[in-house]
Amino acid sequence: MNHRKGTIPVRNALALAIAIAIAACGDTTGIETVTGVETAVILNSIDLSITVFPVDDPDVASAIGLAAAGSPVSLAARGNTVVVPLGFFPAAAVVDLASGDVGTIPLPDNSGATGVAFLNDSIAYVANPNLGTVSVVNVSAGTAGPQIEVGVFPQAVAVWGDTVLVLNAELGLDFRPARQGVVSAIDASSNTVVGSIFLTGFNPAAAAYEPDGLLYIVNSGAFGDGNGSLSVVNPATLDEVEHHAGFGEFPGDIAFDEAGRAYVSSFAYGIAVWDAVGDSFTSPPDDPLVADGHTISSGVGIDSDGRLYTLIPGDCIAPSVAVRLDATLAFDREIDVGVCPIAVTFTRVEEQ
Repeated sequence: MNHRKGTIPVRNALALAIAIAIAACGDTTGIETVTGVETAVILNSIDLSITVFPVDDPDVASAIGLAAAGSPVSLAARGNTVVVPLGFFPAAAVVDLASGDVGTIPLPDNSGATGVAFLNDSIAYVANPNLGTVSVVNVSAGTAGPQIEVGVFPQAVAVWGDTVLVLNAELGLDFRPARQGVVSAIDASSNTVVGSIFLTGFNPAAAAYEPDGLLYIVNSGAFGDGNGSLSVVNPATLDEVEHHAGFGEFPGDIAFDEAGRAYVSSFAYGIAVWDAVGDSFTSPPDDPLVADGHTISSGVGIDSDGRLYTLIPGDCIAPSVAVRLDATLAFDREIDVGVCPIAVTFTRVEEQ
């Protein structure tokens, strides 16, 4: 069933409503204002650091250490603040990009903290995969509130207006999908679960908003099964409105350009490109977008000038690079990063 193929006025009305909601409370990219210096933040999982640089001057990149222990794989940024859940170390690192100061906010024991999104300047939601819960974190106060029960193995979070959407991987004890993925919808005003979206795909791992406001969810599938897919969710109605198979072996991240093309990363093949307007691949997994000869990507992101960043993990033993392509997808440059880059986001930093 394909709800997006309705009339033009209905689609435009949906896009307008979603755009207003996103503008009010932010989205998964972390870019919230038009002031400040647009800054890329890349998470380096193995050396527990972030690489930070103005997108217009990557040569001045700096590294900020996060913690002495952990296994971070996700981050969120809003204004000068970055939040990084620390995985097996039950805490979230909070970084002030203007000062370079780093603090930690304790999370419940055995949280496995993975997945985070900002609701507003002060509040972020952090997923606790090992506990099947989400913690509400006040980054200004440095505290975490009571846990909210969601689904099994929540591992990513997105925000739509006052609704927090939690991607539950529904993994079994063997860390393989036990069933299809579920998205829990939390009303942020009451911090209660108000709905569930049952996905067609397995192991939902990342999400990004298409320019018309629909949420595209990458379903990684199971290792070795080659069953990666995309679920399309209408956040206004809390429905999966489309599902697209064919994304191959374990896709992991997604970013949209302004034309409605989704760039989906995979350790197995690099970057697949999906045209959300035409509902078709422009670069399928068996003929992927190859950036500077690299056929592997651990994460993707697009800055406000339409430049595509793909993270190259290498052997995850030595420092690596991010490759940047310009808006025409021509090679632009390589940027030195830390060990095992895994996620990238963008924000605007105000000097203090």
